Amino acid sequence: MQIPQTDRHSKTDAEQGFTIVETLVALFVFALAGVALITMQTQSTGALSRVETRALAKLVAENNLIDAMASRTALELGVRSGEVEIAGRSWRWTLDIAATDDPTTLRLKSSVSNSIGEASDVSVTAYAVAGGA
Repeated sequence: MQIPQTDRHSKTDAEQGFTIVETLVALFVFALAGVALITMQTQSTGALSRVETRALAKLVAENNLIDAMASRTALELGVRSGEVEIAGRSWRWTLDIAATDDPTTLRLKSSVSNSIGEASDVSVTAYAVAGGA
């Protein structure tokens, strides 16, 4: 009588592959990771938009100060405002020229907001010699 030989390399049913539960758990983990990555990308895009808006508003404010200080006429005390278009956006600016405690120095404060009201807290301040360059 011959005894049947067993193959040492044969696998039992449990060793042949992943169960459906293991597969579903793995898919769930990958889905959670995908949702987290998409959420992070959305937040990053929003932050980039806010940074761009603030940078452009600061550029407008600095340009106003440069224009006022580069003027060949004496700076007049008071508030003036206007609108300018930069980077395809419309920006409202206000330039406030005021006296300081030192009679030879003026304070120039430029505040900017865009047409939809964002970046309204962007302002840049500079000081200039009263009476011209």
